[in-house]
Amino acid sequence: MDPFSPLSLDLIRAFQSLGAWLSVPMKFFTFLGNEEFFLFLLPLVYWCISKALGTDLVVLLIASTGVNGLAKGLLKLPRPYWVEPKLALSSEDSFGMPSGHAMNSTVLWGFPAVVTPWRQAATRGPDRWAFLRPLLILVILLVSVSRLYLGMHSPGHLLGGWLLGALTLAVYLWLRRRVPTLLAGLSIGMNVLLAAVTAFIVLALYLVAAAVPTGDPATYGSLFAIALGQVYEGGGTIAGMILGLWSGLVLERRYVRFVATGPWAQRALRYVLGMIGVVVLWGGLKMLFPTEPLALGLALRVVRYALLMLWTAFLWPWLFVKLGWGTKQS
Repeated sequence: MDPFSPLSLDLIRAFQSLGAWLSVPMKFFTFLGNEEFFLFLLPLVYWCISKALGTDLVVLLIASTGVNGLAKGLLKLPRPYWVEPKLALSSEDSFGMPSGHAMNSTVLWGFPAVVTPWRQAATRGPDRWAFLRPLLILVILLVSVSRLYLGMHSPGHLLGGWLLGALTLAVYLWLRRRVPTLLAGLSIGMNVLLAAVTAFIVLALYLVAAAVPTGDPATYGSLFAIALGQVYEGGGTIAGMILGLWSGLVLERRYVRFVATGPWAQRALRYVLGMIGVVVLWGGLKMLFPTEPLALGLALRVVRYALLMLWTAFLWPWLFVKLGWGTKQS
């Protein structure tokens, strides 16, 4: 778990002893770091608020989740409630280190605190949105601390998530100024090929991470086995998201080039109808696609998440522009 696990468990016990009244707010802040929350938030940003910011956040979500899943798969470390089951005030199937909630919140809530399309440049006067920075940092801390209260992570897990999240964000900010220009000079076919190769490499890395003989399966039994299965699923998820998003963004830039502006009623309509497609692809195909045998399950998981990203990035924007619920860049 971390080098100070006895102290960590004492800290979690002390936090939980403050009272059950904290359970509801802590679960709320945990939700702000869940996949389901970002599943509903990021399409809203991309389709209806700022396409550029939405693109940044989706790419960051994939990068953060992908790096976190690889780290968990390599380390295979337990969660606090694996050691002391009565600490569990929630449930989670993956390994513990580093904290995915701490890492994702650092990356996704940290990005708009550093770079936002609505912040004024220093040469144009004071930053009217400066008050958002401390609020976003507070959200990061509350999301992270909620994991401690719920018995899902130790302080070491949170620290690992913060550090790895900060590193991921820093690397992205560096690449963000260089990579898009390079990719824009390539053909659609070459971009799709690169997306497929990258997705394959990421899936292979996850399979290697799962095979590394770390962790203690004998001690944690079924909990360890379930978490190991999450490593395989994570590989399929990230590979599919990379393939679908990369291809979708290239196609959108070539054939659609929509703008996220428009009357608010129009934006609401495109969001609500677009989310029906998201739910069908994310939840509906999940119920339809088998998970066994493993090779078939992984392949279908790649397909499901690739279709989800392709719908979000390209197919729905293309359709709502055709229907007159959005406009193209002039």
